[in-house]
Amino acid sequence: MESRRAWLEGGFGRLGEGGEAPGDRVSTFRGQASLGFDWRASPVFQLHAHGVAQTQPERAGGSQAGLVEAFALYRPELSPKLSLRVKAGLYFPQTSRENVDPLWSSPYTITLSALNTWIGEEVRLGGVEAGLVRRGDHGELQVAGGAFGLNDSSGALLAWRGWAAGDRLVTLGEVFPLPPLRSLGARGGFADQRDDGTRPVEELDGRIGWNARVRWEAAGKGLLQAAYLDNRGDRELHRGQYAWRTRFAQAGLELHLVRGLTLIAEGVSGDTGMGVQNAAHVDMDFRSGYAMLTWGNARLRFSARYEAFRNSDRDGTEEPNGEDGRAVTLAAFVAPTRHLRVGVEAVDVRAQRPAAADSGFAADTNARRATLELRLLF
Repeated sequence: MESRRAWLEGGFGRLGEGGEAPGDRVSTFRGQASLGFDWRASPVFQLHAHGVAQTQPERAGGSQAGLVEAFALYRPELSPKLSLRVKAGLYFPQTSRENVDPLWSSPYTITLSALNTWIGEEVRLGGVEAGLVRRGDHGELQVAGGAFGLNDSSGALLAWRGWAAGDRLVTLGEVFPLPPLRSLGARGGFADQRDDGTRPVEELDGRIGWNARVRWEAAGKGLLQAAYLDNRGDRELHRGQYAWRTRFAQAGLELHLVRGLTLIAEGVSGDTGMGVQNAAHVDMDFRSGYAMLTWGNARLRFSARYEAFRNSDRDGTEEPNGEDGRAVTLAAFVAPTRHLRVGVEAVDVRAQRPAAADSGFAADTNARRATLELRLLF
């Protein structure tokens, strides 16, 4: 791996591990265990919980174990072609086209796209979502909407750290470190932000956010989907954290091209902000998207992904939060048995971070990583 100091260690690096300076090469070992629990109380009612435990460098922030999701599902059939779906608890928005394996994991790559890396780190909904599924002769239509809390600080990592590449899933109560920005120092405009970082899963302002999504899936051909989310944060400081106002629209598609070959793409466009206009504040637009070709089956798979991301600073106060970047990922997996998967992956991220230069550090946040993975499945 070639990277600068990792963001999990309070640096500006794009990866979860890294060296001290741009261009440093390091080798690391990391272990992770994910555990899921499902209890089907009846044909229409189910409980689900998902926890994770992981090793990490001694100086890294965050938690080594915790709860990722916990929710109840109610799934009655209203008619032979119409179903109701109700989910209540702590859960991911159902938008990712990468994280389609159990426990919000990906069958395609080890490192998630920047878009879904951010969803895993900062976007977790605590609330209720209801939807209808209509099955027809040519496909299936899903329409859903929900109301949620516990996502008020979403935007802090995206604005102050920027986009990243990883597979970290924030757990309930976990606090992630923030980079050493001038604005977060003792004399900075955001000195009131808690010293240890940001807690992504937290209710701050008592306001309810909302989300909606629609998906059309044609059997054997692919799917199209669109979603919108607004956390309705009040932008004020609460107990050492700001309630960021974060809104975004998301679109995705999946096309089955020829036998075993699939094209997957997703994109997001939105804005986030905090603070008041007559003082230090953040107003930022963000965009990210990827396209991935994947070929294979449960035993053998190859994937290639290209992605780009951009933040646009609109406030002009404190450090600049804008950035442009891109990343390329190549991955291959072989599963000799249903309990074992071996994978190799190469990731190349190219992006500068102007906010790092503004705070007295190198702006270079380019990173490369080669990973060998051994995964046991039970």
